[in-house]
Amino acid sequence: MLNNFPPNIHPTTYNLIAVAIGLVLVGDLSANEQNSLGNWFMLLGQYLDTNAAQQQLIESRLENSNININSHKHKNGGSPFTSDNNKSNQNQRMEVEFLLDAIDKIYQELNNIKEQINED
Repeated sequence: MLNNFPPNIHPTTYNLIAVAIGLVLVGDLSANEQNSLGNWFMLLGQYLDTNAAQQQLIESRLENSNININSHKHKNGGSPFTSDNNKSNQNQRMEVEFLLDAIDKIYQELNNIKEQINED
């Protein structure tokens, strides 16, 4: 994928481009077509958002920078910047690797199911 996409432009301009594209698309589409296309774009956005959020979570855990200021420990006077939670970084990395392996296995299984459906 391109390294400069989306382009580095002012956020307001970026949003106005989306509004302009929306206005162009609305012109020749019926309400049902607009609804269908709008829901598809929202699904696309949710997929990108969910994927990015999960990536951020994994990266923050690997960097050991995942801080929960709402935790009981923090509310009871503990600092979120101390790491006396009896888990080493190695243990946390092993947990993340286990989860990544599980995700890969799920992905492979879904692809197997998709291939079986396409064969039928």
